[in-house]
Amino acid sequence: MSISRVAVIGAGIVGVALAREITGRLPAAEVTVFDKADRVGAHQSGHTSGIVDPTLDAKAGSPEAKLARRGVELLVPYVSERGIPYRECGQLLVAQTTDEADRLEEILARAEANAIPGVRLLDRKEIREVEPNARGVLALYSPHTAVTDFTALTEAFASDVTAAGGTSRFGTEVTGLDVMSNEVRVRMCAAAPEPDTDAASDTGADRRESGDHSQVRDDIDDQVHEAPRTYRGEDSTGPVIDFRDELRSRFGEQGWFKQVEDTIGNLSDRFTNPASGRERPGAPDHERPGAREQERPSTRERERSERSEDAEVFDLVIVCAGLQADRLALAAGFDEEPRIVAFTSDYYSVDDSTEVVRGIIGTVPDAGTPFTGKSVVRGVNGSLSLGPNTFVSLGRERYDKHGFDLGDMGSTVGFKGFWKFAAQTAKTAARGAKSAVSSSSFVAEVRKFVPAIDASTVRPGTRGIRAQAIDAGGKLVDELRVTTRGRLTMVRSLPRSGATSALAAAERIADQALDANA
Repeated sequence: MSISRVAVIGAGIVGVALAREITGRLPAAEVTVFDKADRVGAHQSGHTSGIVDPTLDAKAGSPEAKLARRGVELLVPYVSERGIPYRECGQLLVAQTTDEADRLEEILARAEANAIPGVRLLDRKEIREVEPNARGVLALYSPHTAVTDFTALTEAFASDVTAAGGTSRFGTEVTGLDVMSNEVRVRMCAAAPEPDTDAASDTGADRRESGDHSQVRDDIDDQVHEAPRTYRGEDSTGPVIDFRDELRSRFGEQGWFKQVEDTIGNLSDRFTNPASGRERPGAPDHERPGAREQERPSTRERERSERSEDAEVFDLVIVCAGLQADRLALAAGFDEEPRIVAFTSDYYSVDDSTEVVRGIIGTVPDAGTPFTGKSVVRGVNGSLSLGPNTFVSLGRERYDKHGFDLGDMGSTVGFKGFWKFAAQTAKTAARGAKSAVSSSSFVAEVRKFVPAIDASTVRPGTRGIRAQAIDAGGKLVDELRVTTRGRLTMVRSLPRSGATSALAAAERIADQALDANA
């Protein structure tokens, strides 16, 4: 196999780790990393709590568990060699109820089966010995769980690529991929300006200047409304999220919203029963969700059509595009499943110099409510953060708190798998809906297991958008899934521990891409 030019599309932590892996395996090849952002780690990779996730609740012997273990094995010596901050601070998963305590027993069994070192259960007294301010009936303790700086790690991977002769081309948006016999043509254009990824922090600065520190006010979180999301549905599968009420509550008085309100309503009304994902009987093809999505380009797609397009040919192309993975796969002729649904994750910082938390204290994971987990994390720089507060995003790359992307919303609402996921989780998710849409309620939930946190010291922190792959049946795809056709390899999904597993994922992806062309 002759490979002289390689393109890696996507400069998140896994993309640059992959480019680094390829430069090591093909030292004579010219490796180029493309990204439409202006830097590495501009999206999910640069907006995390920094937890080196050992996947305590991963199924015993699962690919996710093995990848995370290999990822940590590769990560520890790398950060030590490169001088990247890394601190083993320990992690507590704290149970508040007997049901949660029972789940901890199951998680312990999984963690032990996956050879996670030192894990054990702690009673109330032992909890306070490890974390004096934690409160719960039982806790699972993982003493070797660590925190690191994933932004610095991503930048270090990128510097390795440069040192090996590779190049990065930022501000370049890949618009299409054409697979040929022994090469791949990459179509591209200049990227539109990136949205503000620091909007949450800007809001926090406004509050500090105003001197209002009395409580975590809901007006600091304009992405959501104080009222819980509207859940509705009349069949046995349970209610689902209705976007129209949420959007109307936020933008109902604005003229532009009134012009598109009917369109938003039509997207939801495509289904006789949204919870089941069934379309209206006999709906013609042009009325089906997929067809309408094609007719309603996103704001970025419309802007892109106005920019001139160029093309280059490569011997090997690997796409690790995160939020745009499904769209690029579909454009290249791959199956459209799994689809990407974006979830916004807000983090909060705590202005408190006292040692309220020594390491990581979190809630007990629950498969029935996959996005309701909360943690308090002491970072590598000593700062304290709360999060994530996670909810369905109104745009794949919308970090600002004052708008949404209609095309991205059409992609979500027009996807039957999303409605099935919503139906499967809504009954239990409804109990925590208020904390998902109200920052003060979120902090109140955190204070149940760390009551020493002073709500008046909590400030808005970073905002990230998670690219969650979901299949047509509504199941979350939380594993490394890679598809190869000829000289093109597409990374369709990454595990939850994607940042922790970056070096291990790079090994696996490179193996598949190169073996397919051996």
